[in-house]
Amino acid sequence: MIMQRLRAETSTWHTTLETTPFSIELLSRTMPLSTYVGQLIAYRIILDALEAVLARSADPTVTAVWQPDLAKVPLLDQDLEFFDTLPVGSMPTPAIRAAQRFATAINRHAATDPVSSLGFLYVMEGSTMGAMQLTAHIRAAFGLTQDHGVAYYSCGDRQRWTAFAHRMNDAVVDEPRQQQVLTAANNAYQAIAETLAALAQPDRSDHPAGNSGTVEI
Repeated sequence: MIMQRLRAETSTWHTTLETTPFSIELLSRTMPLSTYVGQLIAYRIILDALEAVLARSADPTVTAVWQPDLAKVPLLDQDLEFFDTLPVGSMPTPAIRAAQRFATAINRHAATDPVSSLGFLYVMEGSTMGAMQLTAHIRAAFGLTQDHGVAYYSCGDRQRWTAFAHRMNDAVVDEPRQQQVLTAANNAYQAIAETLAALAQPDRSDHPAGNSGTVEI
């Protein structure tokens, strides 16, 4: 089944992402607020592109999996609206560019390889499940109460994930499409790793951005 293959064939990415400076700072509660908000902004760029592609797709495999309850942009907007009134600081420009590269790739694949969007979705939806374990660290680090500023991080839902997994297994059956989804998922993890790494970079907006260290999706 595709979900079993996805877990097995992307497993090394989980270890990679858990040992990034971003994750270490988050777990140790030493992350600057600007870095946390920067991730929310970057993920909004990515998910705005992905959710639009999924919502308008006419591909039968995609329509069999995508449902509006998977949308996360409204939650990110809720968090960003909360932080808009606080002195957060500026987001590193490299992270914006990394997120924009991923968004561009999502739109490019939608035209020629629509099933790949399900691989991207697997990564982004799965990240909300892991995020459930981090909400307490975020609240403690930044003094947040209730759901203020953590609507996205606290949105993981095991029942929704199980339903999503069933739809994926039912829809993505043949080998060529499974391979498309697997390739897209690995590319998505690469893009997320680049985005999180870029959040730790200084703002070099006055210099041209090269593609050193990035992988074309």
